[in-house]
Amino acid sequence: MHFPAALTAVALCCLLPGVPRAEATKDAGSGPEQLTWAACVKEAIANNPALAQSKYRMDAALARRNASFSGFLPRLSAGLSAGDSGGTPYFDSIEFEDWSARLSASQSLFSGFSTVADVMKSVAMVRRTRAQLRQDEADLRQRLRAAFVEVLYGQKNVKVQEDIAGRRATNADMVNLFYEAGKENKGSLLRANADSAQADFAVTRAKRALILARQKLCRELGRDEFSEVGVSGEWTVAPPPETPDLAALADAMPSVIQARCSRDSAKADLISAGAPWWPSVDLSAGVSQHGDKWPFEEDPRWSAGASISYSIFSGFRDSFNFRATMAASGEASSAYLAARRDARINLQQVLFQYMDAYGDVSVNEKYLLASRQRAEIARAQYANGMLGFVQWDIIESELVGAERSIVTSRRDAMNSEAGWLKVLGEGFGL
Repeated sequence: MHFPAALTAVALCCLLPGVPRAEATKDAGSGPEQLTWAACVKEAIANNPALAQSKYRMDAALARRNASFSGFLPRLSAGLSAGDSGGTPYFDSIEFEDWSARLSASQSLFSGFSTVADVMKSVAMVRRTRAQLRQDEADLRQRLRAAFVEVLYGQKNVKVQEDIAGRRATNADMVNLFYEAGKENKGSLLRANADSAQADFAVTRAKRALILARQKLCRELGRDEFSEVGVSGEWTVAPPPETPDLAALADAMPSVIQARCSRDSAKADLISAGAPWWPSVDLSAGVSQHGDKWPFEEDPRWSAGASISYSIFSGFRDSFNFRATMAASGEASSAYLAARRDARINLQQVLFQYMDAYGDVSVNEKYLLASRQRAEIARAQYANGMLGFVQWDIIESELVGAERSIVTSRRDAMNSEAGWLKVLGEGFGL
């Protein structure tokens, strides 16, 4: 090819419209099924087995709490019996002539506060289980959000990599024209072709990553079969809070609530362990009848009474049990204080990570804007022979890096936001 023709072709390449940006295009790799974030949440709540297990644990804790109140209610029992006895061991000779019936009731008036302690412990365990359910929801939300963002990132990334591959191919054609015209060396041509091949491979790798991301999303949705799904949503990140009250947020974290409930449960165990040193007071009443046939002809007999009992000595078992329970209560109190301190540090760390990721997006957007402007100027200068290949290649590589960094930083920022909500215990609001 003659040199004037080469310059004409180069000029035509320079006049071609710029490669469209990922932000202004439709999501790449969209399958036949498009899922919004709300649809993913609804499906995960209905199908995720881990969340179902947490709900069953909550139901069991509520049932045990309700059962603990039975200690304040009277106990009723009834019985009816009939029998016969004699010397002939044959069933056909048995006649039910000895009948008895009874109805009895008892009420515990005082049991050394053990009944109260049982209710306190069961209520604390309900609060602890509820906090665990909240944490499980937050964990699932974070995993689901990460899977959703990964698919959204994969779709954007495939488009970005395809745009980069198209730009690299155009650049390689431009360098090839200069080389055929004798205005560029063989090394520059090989480098341009290698950049184009690397960009094509990046497209293939991005498509593979998108397939894997879709499979992970299907897993979090509770689907047994993987399907080609796409997601749609805003590619934006909410700004982090500037001056949150970390102390108040830490006290409301599920991990701190669980530690506090464990402390309260240990205190209830301590009250129960001291019950043997208190007397027990009970009331009882009953009515019974006895006769040789049914229905009875005799008048019923009734009984009523009250009892008080006190354990004088149990071989020091109660004393040692109380000491052990006291130590366990102290351990639970210390664990609660440690959980509060750890929660504040964890909150601060996750918040700073969120702030850093959010700020990184803003910086990368500025770098991308600058890289695009420099790349357009450098391309025109290279086409006119005003810029060498080495300098032009550096500027083009900076643009490629900026294009890739912006989608990565946005993904990281969205994941950081999800991590912040997870540590706060933000679930689905069930």
